[in-house]
Amino acid sequence: MSITGTTQTGLVVLRGNSGSGKTTTALALRHRLGRGTAWVEQDQLRRILLREHDRPNGINIGLIDQTIRYALDHGFHVVLDGILYAAHYRGMLFGLHRDHAGRSSFCYFDIPFEETVRRHAGRPQAAEFSVDAMRDWYHERDLLDFVIEQIVPATWSLEQTVDRILASAELGPPPIGASGVLI
Repeated sequence: MSITGTTQTGLVVLRGNSGSGKTTTALALRHRLGRGTAWVEQDQLRRILLREHDRPNGINIGLIDQTIRYALDHGFHVVLDGILYAAHYRGMLFGLHRDHAGRSSFCYFDIPFEETVRRHAGRPQAAEFSVDAMRDWYHERDLLDFVIEQIVPATWSLEQTVDRILASAELGPPPIGASGVLI
């Protein structure tokens, strides 16, 4: 175990099925929290950078862990978003939760399959993968067993979701200033 971040850094983990609104929420959180907030997107590291399939013990898991720790250690708040299946990512997420010196908040987007399909239709990725592929990836209530995740239902608007996540995460301004210098 090695402590990561400071008592002022925050980690917000947004998990859930494809098309559930995690990335939209991550970007809104980053906008609200301001400069000094890092966005770590599972898809960017796994699918785009590494072109890796989601599998147990994938290389992306360590890369996500290192990226988050690096940002926390340099005074950034971090917002992580991804499907992040419990069976594949539990160990990494548990380690971050255990080792982070600041506040960590975990959220699970509990969105019915039909709604994820509806939301997916309006995304740029709609042409990249089919509804059948989404059905194969869909895991209902894939909750973690080491932390109580804040459940985000389909009925919450983006503004409600961001407000509630920020209230429960109790994050202040990022400890790194607009100049990039740790405050």
